[in-house]
Amino acid sequence: MPDLIEILESFNRKERFFLIAQALNGCQENPAFTLSPEFSKELGKKVGVTIPEEPEKVFVAMDYHLNWVHASLVLACADEAERHSLLNLEGTTDDNQEDVDLLVAFKNTDERYHLIFIEAKAYDAKGFSAFEKSQLVSKVSRLEKIIRAGEKDRSCEVETHFCLVSGYEPQNLKSDDWPKWNGKPIPWMPLSLPEKRHVLNYSDFSIVKQERESNRKRFNSELVVRGNKSVDESQA
Repeated sequence: MPDLIEILESFNRKERFFLIAQALNGCQENPAFTLSPEFSKELGKKVGVTIPEEPEKVFVAMDYHLNWVHASLVLACADEAERHSLLNLEGTTDDNQEDVDLLVAFKNTDERYHLIFIEAKAYDAKGFSAFEKSQLVSKVSRLEKIIRAGEKDRSCEVETHFCLVSGYEPQNLKSDDWPKWNGKPIPWMPLSLPEKRHVLNYSDFSIVKQERESNRKRFNSELVVRGNKSVDESQA
């Protein structure tokens, strides 16, 4: 039986992945992302699974296309006679390049594969960015179709998990639309973000300096540049 992790890895064609892997890890022949022990432990706790400690046993990829997830499941877990119909199943493979921010995949000691899909939010113009419920429902609904496609006929066991990572805990995301595997409420991890950032307003090319208030959702903003006229930063 083909190995799902090897197939997931074989679809990874992101130039940013190879660039970052080489730039930060020096991996040229066998590029790879590795999870820090702290992140791995916290992520596993949030989604209710033990992630292997050995980096070589965990596949990690950024901006991983949902089409690739579906194709990997078809190649690794479906009979050859069923592959064509499953690959073309409505709502699974799509012309758009919808992806997941981070994919973590591994096989546990029970020979069961685990796929952890991570969506992240950092900043918007006002400070920490919030998740849009409609976008999450759309992405998770498509993942649900991909995961359920051919599930009863699969030759390998696959468990899937979904986790949100952001500067502050998302609110009002409860929905009956979330599939059971997704968790209710959706697992969430805090994203460590710098509390001082600059924001460029493209409408008038002004620049503001932001600093987080005691409330994690709010930022103080001070003008640094107004249009083409600079303001002394020491006065801002």
